[in-house]
Order: sequence, then C-alpha cells, then structure tokens
Amino acid sequence: MLDIQSEIKGYLAERPSVGIVLGLLRNDEITDVFSAGTTRLGTATLPDLDSVFRIASMTKSFTAAAVLLLRDQDRIRLDDPVVKYLPHVPRRDITVRDLLTMNAGFPTDDPWGDRHEPTALTDFDAMITAGVSMIRDPRTGFEYSNLSYALLGRIITAVTGRAYTDFVTQELLLPIGMTSTVYDHRVIPDQHRALGYQELATGFVEQPQTLPGAFSPMGGLHSSVRDLSRWVHGLMSAWHGETEHPLSVASRREMQLPHNFARMVVRTEDDGRATASSMSYGYGLIAEEHSALGRFVHHSGGYPGFGSHMRWHPETGLGVIALSNRTYAAPVAVCERVLFERVAAATPLVPVMDRLWPATKDAMRVAEELLEEWNDAVADTWFAHNMDLDVPRAERRGCVLALATSSRREAASITSRSAAHARWTVTGERGTVVVELLMSPDPDPRIQQLTYTAGI
Repeated sequence: MLDIQSEIKGYLAERPSVGIVLGLLRNDEITDVFSAGTTRLGTATLPDLDSVFRIASMTKSFTAAAVLLLRDQDRIRLDDPVVKYLPHVPRRDITVRDLLTMNAGFPTDDPWGDRHEPTALTDFDAMITAGVSMIRDPRTGFEYSNLSYALLGRIITAVTGRAYTDFVTQELLLPIGMTSTVYDHRVIPDQHRALGYQELATGFVEQPQTLPGAFSPMGGLHSSVRDLSRWVHGLMSAWHGETEHPLSVASRREMQLPHNFARMVVRTEDDGRATASSMSYGYGLIAEEHSALGRFVHHSGGYPGFGSHMRWHPETGLGVIALSNRTYAAPVAVCERVLFERVAAATPLVPVMDRLWPATKDAMRVAEELLEEWNDAVADTWFAHNMDLDVPRAERRGCVLALATSSRREAASITSRSAAHARWTVTGERGTVVVELLMSPDPDPRIQQLTYTAGI
C-alpha cells in the first residue's frame, strides 16, 4: 500500500513547492488529510483542510455548471451560436457547446490567459471585437482554451445582467455551503490564506495576487480542500441519484461525460501490466475511461503561484483533492497513483444488482432456469422478437442443452455496463458457465441477447 506522506515528500523533492495539502474522499466524507510545507514562507503554518489556495483552472467546472444552470432554466441553448449572446464576436460559427468542450478552434493559451484575469469587460469586448487567431475550424479537434471559458463567463453576464462572479457565488457556491470559496483573495481570512510562489534562480518569490476580471471564469476561484470536497461530492453523487444540488442530476452527469476526445494515455503498471486511458473533455472537466478501473473524472489547475488537482471515481465514491502553492505545480501524478490504488481495492458504492432494472434481475433468474432445464414456453414469454431471427430456436436450444447444468450463481462475478445488461458466472457439477444478457428497449423489456459460454 502506498505511503501517501512519503508520496508527498517525494513530490516535493522532485518538484519543490512551498506547501501542499491532500485530502482523501469517500462519498461525502473527508477520510484523511496529508500535508507538508507551509502556507507562506517564514512561518510554520502547515496547510490544512481550511487553507485557501487559488484553484486556477479547476474553476472551469463551476463556470460550466453555471452555463448548464441557465440552460436548464431555458435561458441559454448549448447549440446556439455565441453571437446570439455576444454580437461582437467576429466568428459566427462557434457555439456555446464548442466553448464548453474546448472545440472552438482557438489555440492553447497557457500561460497567456493566466495574465489576463483582471482585464475589464470593456477591454475584453474590444479584444474580442478585434478578432482572435484560430488554429482550426470549430468542431474539428480538441484544443485547450482559457479564452473559451472567459467567453462563457461573458455570456453568463450578458444573459443574467449580473456579474459572473456574483452569479456563481449566489447560485452555486453558497447553496452548496462553499462559504470559503471566493474570487477576491482580499476577503480570505489571513490565517487561512495561502500565498503563491514561483521558484526562480534566486529562490522562491511570492507572486502578486490578481483581482477578478474578464478571465476569472477560466481560473479565478480560491478554495480549500474542505469546500472542494462539497463540490466533488455534489458531482459524484449525481451518479447515485442525489438531488440536493442547484444543478439537476442529469446536468451534473452531463458535465462528466466524454464530449470531445483529447488523447490516449498508455501506462505500465508496477506489476508490468499495460493499461490505457481515453481522455476526453466534458464540460469543465476531463472524463477518463481507464481500461481496467472504469471512469475517472478530474481537472487540474495551474497559475502563477499555485497548482491544484481534483479527481474522483463515481462508481466507488472515492476521490482526492490536492492544493499546492508553487507556479503550475499541479500534483497530478501523486493524486493519480493514490486514487488508482484505492479504487483497485474498493467495492462499488452501489452494488451492481441495485443498478439493474427489475426486469433485468428477473431475466437473470430466467436465464439460469433455462440453463438448468430448457423450456420453450418460458423462452416464448421472455425472448424479444429478434431472438429467434438472430439464432434459430432449435440451434439455441441445442447449444444450451450441451451446457445444461444445475448451477449456483457466483454473486461476486456480476458485472454490468447498464441497467439493461448483466454478465455473470454460474457454477455447477459440469463446471462453470458465463452468462450474458441484454434487455430490449420495449415498454415491457424482454431479452434481446443471451449467450452461454463454457468457463475455462
């Protein structure tokens, strides 16, 4: 098992930072916290759950949530052109969805965007009116863009008539209880505020804090591990049906889906196995499909003086948040290793059987009964109309009879990719059989696919 404190020390040795705090999450609880260093040079103030750091680009998920909140109120449509809300934008073929998913065609603008945060809205409008260089046409490929999220913030202001920062604070942060999460660093209590540093040839140099402006929607928030745990839980819990949130369950899930493919990552694990992940941008979040462990959702933040990362695994309810105060020192690798190990050893937050349709559970029982003793009348009742067309009944019957056995279900073997699907193993006197079925989309679901495979 990973020694997390040693992982943090290793991270600091490899990429020195003034301080770092890492919190482990399980569902709605912070189960443990690890930290090292200090919130500011010259003191011995160890970062803790309430230390407030700038979270930089992790802000994007809050901006995306604000856009979806307006969409759910029918005040914004994601496939509307941006010029509907901002007529001064020269490109007329970019949509709101393109901005959300990093698909607008703007060039990557780290670290250019970081230095534009305090830009006044009038100056930002003039900048956009003058035109922006494009690296590709909209909807033709992923390209990370801070400018896209600055434009989303400008749309929020145009639609609501309220400052972007006020809208997010009043409609999202405070209802969730994120009272320590702010855009203006001057309101952070001094005993909780972490200062940001950059390592130069002369050593660590404190970085000046910027005030909110037109680019705050891409990276302007300051927050703590404790507050961010509430944000992460609100997003994670959407997969388990929780509704206590300003944003609907469906919209919170939509944020975490893969909308725009970004890249593949291949890893060699400690035991020599190769694993791969498909990385896609959702709405203000990255959706990662891991070949062995399933879906992770995450986002990093990097800014002059700060680095951050949040990552979670909806199926198990496990997560990790880490904040540090060194320029662009997002502790991604530490968070990744810690969460991968925890997820590999965890059980799902919601048991597989609890996620299935009642009809799917009944069909599993029927599939086992047919394996023990074939019955055409039962098959007539449960098979969808395509079953005998796909495989003639006589042929299917013969294959099942060749495997027929009185069997016992191996509960731990059950897996599912949806409420309409199940795959599991049964064991009997003739060995093991892997059973897999898929239910139809009829109002009264029936079995549309059923296979029995002799176990090895």
